[in-house]
Amino acid sequence: MTFYCTNCWNEIDAQTEICPYCGTDQNELDNESYVEKLIRSLNHPEASTPVRAANILGNLKAKEAEAALLAKLKFESDPFTTEAVVDALLKINPALKETIKKLIGTEIPITIKHLLED
Repeated sequence: MTFYCTNCWNEIDAQTEICPYCGTDQNELDNESYVEKLIRSLNHPEASTPVRAANILGNLKAKEAEAALLAKLKFESDPFTTEAVVDALLKINPALKETIKKLIGTEIPITIKHLLED
């Protein structure tokens, strides 16, 4: 089984308490809320984890995740993650549709076109 630092997502040993890459105490992160852990998971290197995290954040309508989701959208290249992030943002705040369109630009991927139609 592979273990990752829950802050920087570098691979670490299972018994590591302090990440050798970023210095984060792995036990300290246990005190984070569920939503904070989901927001942190948006940057996980395993492809399906950010998709799951975005879906859950959207279903929770987690307003505190809005900024992190917008930041993720700005640099995301994976179409599945992009779709999950856009869907989550629109569930959290439907008024973000125009902001999302501006972030994506003129070439709206086919996977999210249906989410942004008026």
